Amino acid sequence: MTSRATLAALFAVLISLPIHAGGTRQDRSDGTGATILCYHIVESPQDPRMEISRETFAQQMDYLELTGYTVIPLRDLYDFVMGKKQSLPKRAVVVTIDDGWRSTYTQVFPEMKKRRFPFTVFVYPKIIGQTAYAMTWKQVREMADAGVDIQSHSYSHPFLTRRRHESLDDRAYADWLERELVQSKKVLEKETGRTVAYLAYPYGDFDRHLKLAVAKAGYSAALTCEFGRVLQGSDPLRMKRVVIDKRMDFASFRHYLGAGQMPIQRVAPLPGQFLDPAQPVVQAKIPNYKKIDPKSLGMVLMSVGSVPYTYDPQDGSITMMLRDVMSTLKGKYQRAMVWANDVKGNRVEASWTFRLPPPEDLKPAINPLDPAACPTPAKELDNPAAVPLPSQVAVPSGGATTAAQARTSVPKG
Repeated sequence: MTSRATLAALFAVLISLPIHAGGTRQDRSDGTGATILCYHIVESPQDPRMEISRETFAQQMDYLELTGYTVIPLRDLYDFVMGKKQSLPKRAVVVTIDDGWRSTYTQVFPEMKKRRFPFTVFVYPKIIGQTAYAMTWKQVREMADAGVDIQSHSYSHPFLTRRRHESLDDRAYADWLERELVQSKKVLEKETGRTVAYLAYPYGDFDRHLKLAVAKAGYSAALTCEFGRVLQGSDPLRMKRVVIDKRMDFASFRHYLGAGQMPIQRVAPLPGQFLDPAQPVVQAKIPNYKKIDPKSLGMVLMSVGSVPYTYDPQDGSITMMLRDVMSTLKGKYQRAMVWANDVKGNRVEASWTFRLPPPEDLKPAINPLDPAACPTPAKELDNPAAVPLPSQVAVPSGGATTAAQARTSVPKG
């Protein structure tokens, strides 16, 4: 059977569940606990839902890196849940990748290594080396040797709960379940030389009886596909995650991490408009600036990261000068982001995109002997321009996703 036929056969028998139930904004994104992100495929193989582009994945990791989030190992979160760690960094995030697709090695691994982000891969051994779209054991070992956390996703990625196997008697089901849990653990530990202590339930399918079997098989924690944050004292065998799929746009991604709306006015450049190369200034005014913590305020240009900016706490105006980074700006669009914590400690954000002029206009010819040719400071916009929601000014994408939509052919859990 060819790799494509193998993949098609595998996809044909996989049934999806909703992304998450009741997916809403998570308050106190800067406080206790952490959000676990769940990815599956980056770039290839193509899938109606579970595959995202490499550009989308990189944008999401850029966002975490540049805007005040801290990516932590799953082990740290587990220790926090169990009370072994008393605190976590503000806005803590755990990144997990399910299944064992080749893109975990070719796309995810380089992006995470570049940022020095820890992450966990939940592998089901039966797929490894069995299709061109899957990783090889050599690649799995290379990642493990580089510090990537390799954990279990069962042996063959079936539904594990008793209700899914009514044709088996109790003894046969118990023996089968033990093989799925124990064999996966043993194989992964043999191949990586490292302890396997965590399980991601295939499809997010679990119940209280399965949890007992998972603990008996030697697992300390198990992850679901239930939406929400993981807090101290959470059930370690029912740790929630936020499942990322291709229909989740950038505004939705930030929303599910806990970012609320920050109203802004007097934006320059206006959303969708060109940056003036003679006066390369990005600025906005926060009308309710008295309701935010100025110490928590931040501003970045996503394509270049941190650029010096000024903030006036007397009127809520924030300004970023781009003159020194003009030569590094690439592409047609640039995204500016402003964020802070409100008085209740919840994260609020504003984001808009503007356009770059043609490359030949980015380096205006200026005669240094002619004072009239020298750029003058940017003027505040005469007409306020409110930007109510980040999604309304985002570059068009695949569209926002709702909490529970559609079905797919790749395992969601």
